[in-house]
Amino acid sequence: MAETDIQTEQTEQNEQAGTAVIFRSEGGLYAFRIDVLLEIITRSDFTFVPCLPDCVIGVINRMGDVIPVIDLRLRLGFPKPEEYGSRSCLMVISAHNTTAAVRVDEAVTSVSLENNFIPLDDDSVIEGICHGEHGERISVLDADKLLNV
Repeated sequence: MAETDIQTEQTEQNEQAGTAVIFRSEGGLYAFRIDVLLEIITRSDFTFVPCLPDCVIGVINRMGDVIPVIDLRLRLGFPKPEEYGSRSCLMVISAHNTTAAVRVDEAVTSVSLENNFIPLDDDSVIEGICHGEHGERISVLDADKLLNV
């Protein structure tokens, strides 16, 4: 392997390293990279607004800014839930000057992506896959693509 190939591979690994916050939705484990996560809001009340895309279920006031609330289940193509559990929360994320709150079933923990991230080369909202502490599969979501509603 040439020295430039090794340097390129190391650079790509460093770019993918970092930490991600794990959460549950529709029984699966997902994660956002920590650099796109602004806040986790434990209250999950929001104001309904008509005539929005189906996955945008309303808006919240966050420090004077009105931001959309995206239902992750609906955004990923799952059926609309009957109700949310008491652990449901809003994960406020930001990417490319767009901020939104993403409603998830529960925030779980964090995971290191260093030497634990497999990128996917497709156009889905799943950026890649990593494994949790007990070997469980976690889908790391691409915030840019997720917010492109």
